[in-house]
Amino acid sequence: MSTRADIRGKPLLATPVGRIRWVVSHLVIAALGTAVLLAVAGLATGLTHGLRAHDLSGQLPRLLGAALVQLPAAWVLAAIVVVLFGFAPRLAMAGWGTLAACLLLGQLGPVLKLSQWAMDVSPFTHVPKLPGGDPTAAPLISLTLLAALLTVAGLAGFRRRDIG
Repeated sequence: MSTRADIRGKPLLATPVGRIRWVVSHLVIAALGTAVLLAVAGLATGLTHGLRAHDLSGQLPRLLGAALVQLPAAWVLAAIVVVLFGFAPRLAMAGWGTLAACLLLGQLGPVLKLSQWAMDVSPFTHVPKLPGGDPTAAPLISLTLLAALLTVAGLAGFRRRDIG
């Protein structure tokens, strides 16, 4: 049974477009699209709260930053999908399950009093808790590097796997 990406990808990959270029074009959309959506959410929240609190110049950048700080964690989830697509394409849809698990850990983990190691499975537990928390760069750099390493591994797997 062929996956949807295989059906769409085979004719395209028969042209001069290379495998890596094809996947990277999808990754650019995923990475930039996520950044744009988070920026829009941060701008809308900052604008609304800033106008309500009569402190637009203080709240807008604060809440925009709080939204964008989630970006490296979201990139890690996208990179997990790339690894799955590169090595086990039939499991690529499990990326949605990974997202659901992260959401459940974030929302229900504290309520269920899960241990910290279980909560740390989600990349979102590692980002600074903004607004209000201490903005630290180390976890953001670590998550971005992890996303990059997973992406490179997934691209290497895709380069080697059979599409037919």
